[in-house]
Parts: sequence; C-alpha cells; structure tokens
Amino acid sequence: MNNEFYIGWMAKAPKNFAIFIKKYLLALFMVVIALGALLALSQKKFATGNFEFGQLTEVKGIYFNSPVPCIKVINGKDILGNVSYMTIPLIGYGKHGADGIIAGVEKGKSTSLNEKEITLKGTLLYNDGKTFLQIDKNDNPVTKISDATISSALLPQKKDLGIQTVKGEIVDPKCFFGVMKPGEGKPHKDCAIRCILGGMPPVLVVRNEKDEANYYLIVGANGEKMNEAVKDFVGEPVSVKAKLVQYDDWIVMYVQDSKKINIISYLQMKFGDNIQLCAANCIK
Repeated sequence: MNNEFYIGWMAKAPKNFAIFIKKYLLALFMVVIALGALLALSQKKFATGNFEFGQLTEVKGIYFNSPVPCIKVINGKDILGNVSYMTIPLIGYGKHGADGIIAGVEKGKSTSLNEKEITLKGTLLYNDGKTFLQIDKNDNPVTKISDATISSALLPQKKDLGIQTVKGEIVDPKCFFGVMKPGEGKPHKDCAIRCILGGMPPVLVVRNEKDEANYYLIVGANGEKMNEAVKDFVGEPVSVKAKLVQYDDWIVMYVQDSKKINIISYLQMKFGDNIQLCAANCIK
C-alpha cells in the first residue's frame, strides 16, 4: 500500500515511477541501437559489379560459338612471360542473348565467324574476375574479320572434370555481373527469368564457406541451350548434377535434362546434405 500510484491524467508522475520509466526507456533505446547495428552488419555486401553504360570498347580476339557465343582475348602475360587469355561471353542489348546479333552479322557478310579472329565493339561489364561484352546490332558490333588461320594453341583448352553434383543459384549473367544490384536472389528472380528466356546464357553461382564464388555456364547434354528448361529454378537454391568441362577460364556444365536440377533449402546449399541428416537425427 506504500507504493506510489500514478494515474495518466495526473500532471506529474511520482518520482520513483518516473525514474523507473527513464531507466526502462534508456535500456530499450540501447537494445534498439544494438539490434539495428546487428541487422545492418548481417546484410550482404553491396555488389561490386561494373557496367560501362554508354561507353563502347573494341575487343580483338578469337570468336567461338560454343559452348556459348564468346571471344577469347589476350589478357597479358604471367610472371614467366607466357601469354594468358581471357574468355569473354557475349550478351545482347536489353534482355536478349547475342546469338541473333551474331547470326545477323554472319548472314550480312556471308561468312561464319566461328574460330576466326575478329574485332568486336560493345559495352563491357565485369565483376569478380569475370567479364562479359554486350553487343548491339545498331552499333555495327563486328568491325573487322581476319581470314588468317588461327593456331591450334588459341583453341579452347578443355579438361574433363567428370560428373559432379554442384549446389548454388542460377542467375542471368548480365544483371549479376554488373547491371543490377542486387542481381541475384528472390528480389531479382522475375528479372533474371526474363533475361534468361531472352537468350542470356544461364550461370550457376556456387559459394564456399568463405563466401568465395565459382561460376559455371549451363548448357544441355550436347551443348544445346537450357534457357527454357532452367526457368523454374532461377533465383532459388538448387542442386545440379552434370558433366563438368573446363574451357580455359570457365567451367561448363553439360546437364542431361532438367530432372538433374532440384530445388533445395538455403541450409542445404550452405552446409550440404549433412544439415538435413542432422535435423532428422534431432527430430528422432
């Protein structure tokens, strides 16, 4: 009965009651600050991709139409003086692939560009050691075609890595490597699906425990396009079983059919199937 009693319409709260409320609000304020900082630190880092919008660059190299349209260019020399190369996959303007643009150039010039040295004009986008070149038919992208026979050393150096099951997320490379931020995950899913259905080569992004990424180009068992087949799996954590072949600085996944692609949980993608086994044992 000796406790102070406060009613809301009173002009001033009792002293002890006011002190208690102030301490409570101070503690609550500190908790809110801590939670805000924790949430901010837990967010994914802002993507570092670059898209040289409005800037055209000429790139000279050997064009290949398989496994995806790409150009192999000189990327300097290593410490031993050996020439190193970079493979730059091609994409089209907007939400389109480069196949139609290249086909139009080949028809107009009555020649195949495959395995020829050409000079391409387009817009570069790049991130995490990977580079793509956007070409647009309105820019007259192929400025030069050489008739010289290329050396076999310039052909893609292939290495069979066998059949493997890899876990990651299927993305469209144009947005992921520079045009959009974020260019992955559920927030970007609808856009990625439209880009891939428009002809962008689908790419599987695989991250290790250190959040370091590896990238895999996805094609069918015989090198055919898988764009339509993967549309239901874009922007989701997936498990893909495929034959892996290294082409110079890219790894290509030859997927037999879409049944070899399965949606999994984010925990399975991050920690593997052991997390599922652990969960099952815990339930028991």
